[in-house]
Amino acid sequence: MLQGDRAWCQSSAQALLAGFDKNKIVFLSNYTDSGYKTITQKQAQQQLGKEFDAAIFDALETFNPDSFGAIVGTIKASGVLIIFMPPVLPDSLWLQRFHQISLAHAHSYSCVQVIKQGEALPSLPLPKLNSEPTKYSLTADQEIALNGILKVVHGHRRRPLVLSSDRGRGKSAVLGIAAAELLKQGKKTIIVTAPSIATVVTVFDHAARLLPDAQVSKGHLILDNAEIKFMAPDALIASEQKADLLMIDEAAAIPAPILEQLLHQFSRIVFATTLHGYEGTGLGFAIRFKESLNQHTPNWHSLNMTTPIRWSEDDVLEAFSFKALLLDAIPVADEVIEQCQSTACVFEKIDRRQLLEDETSLAELFGLMVLAHYRTRPSDLQWMLDHDDVSVYAMRYQGHIVASAWLVQEGGLDDDLASAIHGGTRRLKGHLLPQSLLAHVGITHAGSLHYQRIIRLAVHPAIQHRGIGHALLDNIIEQAKHSNIDIIGSSFAATVDLLSFWSTSKFTPVRLGVQQDDVSGGHAVMMLHAISNNGQTVLAAAHQQFQQHWPYLVQQEFQQIEPDLIIKLSTLIKVPASVLSTWDTQAVLAFFQQQRSYESSRIALFLWLSAQITQDKFAQLSTSQQQLTVLVILQQRDWAMIAKKTGLTGKTQIIDHLREIVALLH
Repeated sequence: MLQGDRAWCQSSAQALLAGFDKNKIVFLSNYTDSGYKTITQKQAQQQLGKEFDAAIFDALETFNPDSFGAIVGTIKASGVLIIFMPPVLPDSLWLQRFHQISLAHAHSYSCVQVIKQGEALPSLPLPKLNSEPTKYSLTADQEIALNGILKVVHGHRRRPLVLSSDRGRGKSAVLGIAAAELLKQGKKTIIVTAPSIATVVTVFDHAARLLPDAQVSKGHLILDNAEIKFMAPDALIASEQKADLLMIDEAAAIPAPILEQLLHQFSRIVFATTLHGYEGTGLGFAIRFKESLNQHTPNWHSLNMTTPIRWSEDDVLEAFSFKALLLDAIPVADEVIEQCQSTACVFEKIDRRQLLEDETSLAELFGLMVLAHYRTRPSDLQWMLDHDDVSVYAMRYQGHIVASAWLVQEGGLDDDLASAIHGGTRRLKGHLLPQSLLAHVGITHAGSLHYQRIIRLAVHPAIQHRGIGHALLDNIIEQAKHSNIDIIGSSFAATVDLLSFWSTSKFTPVRLGVQQDDVSGGHAVMMLHAISNNGQTVLAAAHQQFQQHWPYLVQQEFQQIEPDLIIKLSTLIKVPASVLSTWDTQAVLAFFQQQRSYESSRIALFLWLSAQITQDKFAQLSTSQQQLTVLVILQQRDWAMIAKKTGLTGKTQIIDHLREIVALLH
């Protein structure tokens, strides 16, 4: 770490790396006159799969933790990382903690040095030259993983493998080696999917090396009449593609609903995921997705690769990056808190400055979010520590953090800005709640109100369903009553369980996003709780509009949402009963009492069921009966799709069942 002004940092780096091959050095900076290959911090992930003798990370003006984590993994054994730091640290808790950890490591390890401007520079040994191996020499871990992948293909069907590792363990390499081996054995189609094609470059590189006669293009390898090909997850689901094996790389970064669909669609699958990474964590994935695997494929297997490939065991740089980025943060152990109940918990507003002196609490706090949320990244830790508009609340049990919520202040917009957002001519970064109420719901006076948005909420997995999350929210609401807050709200991917949780804490749904979220794969629902009278006025207006629009949104925008989610939202929205005209009432009666066609009764049935869905009679129907009415009458899906989803033979049988259900409800 070089701590000084830019001119000194750059001249020092050049002196330190004087004997290094410039083609094997990468410089992450906005300044391009270094003489090295220069990229911005945001371009760090594009270097995945490459190897460097040295990396220079310019943190004089900005520090992107995710980019730092990405570039660290590209440095070979015997290589060097140089960090530029300003001579005087700015008022950033993130940088102060990073600097503290750097000093602690420098005190413990001679290979870590923090050098201030004017101090003598060390002499660095040149990186070791390593010749290209003529054939693959696999680690014991890789051999076991290779055999495990081949067993998925040659063994019993529906026994997927979950392959996990930290970075640099050769996970992507072994996927490519296995794919090549399967083609050699006569398999015809290996499909590789991942969050992006850039993620799997290493997979295809290793397969291509073992298949020198193959035709290779980006994301596609052809050998005779066999192939290894990349397909994006959404395109794969939409296709009728068959495969001898589906490999899913970085599965933790793919929405769980998509993974579940692929689990149904393919009988031989390998899920590969990074356990601790700058792009998010596989730990939360392992916990959440394990339930789906147990339910659908109970004979699944897991393997964890631990031996590093590019560096040695107990590598100091890897240990430093884990500590600095909290990549290995985990919540308190299950057995320590197994007796925890909500009444024994203490509510606390966290002082973020004190977290710098309490690494245990910081790790427990961040570890909770790692387990609870997809793609919790080091940049989230930086954001939480450095943003003054963020509030952090926690529930402690015997001193340990067992639940937490992160909130951000929003709103207080001036009239001109609010009017521009309402009119669609302006869009702000952040301020999700007031902007959505202005731009999407159309409430013109929503911008001036003051909001707290809950952006993260987590309860320790070992003590969920004990009322601790509700107690946390109750305390947060009580705190807000003594401050200048009008509305507390949240926006999250809608599921039946989450809707139940938030509604039980007296939060009201006011909007469902039309676009699917690229992280969760679900539609984001916005739920609000009014604190002030002004907040109650805005909430009532937003909810009333949602009530009025909901039946038509279900038919037009939310045709593909699962019926159980439509039913749950409908019960919370409580669409008021329509006063049916005489002819609409007669049309409903004629549909189930006689043989009036569905097409002639469709509008009447739609108006009638939109209100019936919230009544006790509807709740008494079987799940299959409820789903059928939603699929046909409210969502008006394609007959063939309904038949496939319900197991009925076709339109005639669907209509027969529908007449019986309408008769029960009437």
